[in-house]
Amino acid sequence: MPFFQYQARDAQGEMHRGVLDAPSEQEAARKLKATRLYPVKISKVRTRIRRSVPKEQVIRFFFDLSDLLAAGLPLDRSLSLISSNQTHKVFRRVVEDILQKVQGGSDLSDALGNYRDIFGDLAHHMVRAGENSGTLPPILNRVAEYLEQRRVFRQNIVAAMIYPAIVISMSAISVVVLLVYVIPKFAQIFQDLNQKVPTLTMFLLQTGIFLKEYGWIIPVVFLVVFFGVRQLYRLPRFRALLDRVVLRIPFVRGLVLHSELTRFCSTLGTMLQSGVPIIRAINLVQQLVVNSALAQALAPIHGEIKVGRSFSNYFRTNDLFPARMPTMLRIAEEQGNLGEGLLSLSSYFEKDLQQSLNRTTTLLGPMVILATGLIIGVIVVCIYSAIISVTDIQF
Repeated sequence: MPFFQYQARDAQGEMHRGVLDAPSEQEAARKLKATRLYPVKISKVRTRIRRSVPKEQVIRFFFDLSDLLAAGLPLDRSLSLISSNQTHKVFRRVVEDILQKVQGGSDLSDALGNYRDIFGDLAHHMVRAGENSGTLPPILNRVAEYLEQRRVFRQNIVAAMIYPAIVISMSAISVVVLLVYVIPKFAQIFQDLNQKVPTLTMFLLQTGIFLKEYGWIIPVVFLVVFFGVRQLYRLPRFRALLDRVVLRIPFVRGLVLHSELTRFCSTLGTMLQSGVPIIRAINLVQQLVVNSALAQALAPIHGEIKVGRSFSNYFRTNDLFPARMPTMLRIAEEQGNLGEGLLSLSSYFEKDLQQSLNRTTTLLGPMVILATGLIIGVIVVCIYSAIISVTDIQF
């Protein structure tokens, strides 16, 4: 549903600003009038509001709101303070709109639910559980800690891939420069001498000439393939096929599986510890699984629990999941603390994933450098052998 920024006055003439969701501008005006606000200006938010609000702002919002409520401040006063101290323009309007909804009688969870693109379904359900149990401040703090943990996890993965990406890029640039700018110069020399050169050298010369004249085709083809696969990935059949293939590649399988299970266990464990019923929590968490093959494997869990079967037993009967998983879950079930067991599993999978990434990046850098050195060495040897054959130098 689209979002609209608005400026409106109340009966006393005081100006109010905020953001609301509505199917159309007319419906947005109707919603404002229903709350006794008279619109002065309404404009549609052109970009997706989720992308314009940094994760750090959302995390800080939950931490601040938890601290203020724990200190004894009323909810509306806490939201007002957060809004007045908010430096991000769009997010300030979001908080102002949440404040107005709360002052109008809405629960905080319902107000957050209007902005699921920003706060997510998890926050909505956890806050509702906190409202029902009367433990809203610690639940808000738990939401903030969960979001912060996910943010750090993503940052660690990106950071681990930066070094290999730089090494691969620089190596590719070095080889391309040799083929495009250095090799063609030798091609002209050999052509002027009208001498036959070795086959491998001729292949390199032709490759360099091709890249210099038609090299632009390669990035175009790459972009076409990339966007083509991206469009095909939206088709359920192609996506299911590709996701199954990914889970059959030995090394990639481990990375994908541990990444998905880290998110699954962390989210489900956090929700269970916050008081969200297990059926509702599983329904939500299953929607967060990206790999469709894994999502299909997790789909029957909901039905298994509804008929009274053990949560851990399902993972024991499916060989897709690591052997450690059903054992730890069974122990957690026996101790009556499934949420804590899931969080422990999440921590285990996250550490294992980080170690795998670290090993990969440690090995990948030297391997790429070695491969680049070999390629450059072959190019140099081919050029020198051609020069020697042309000048008839004997050793």
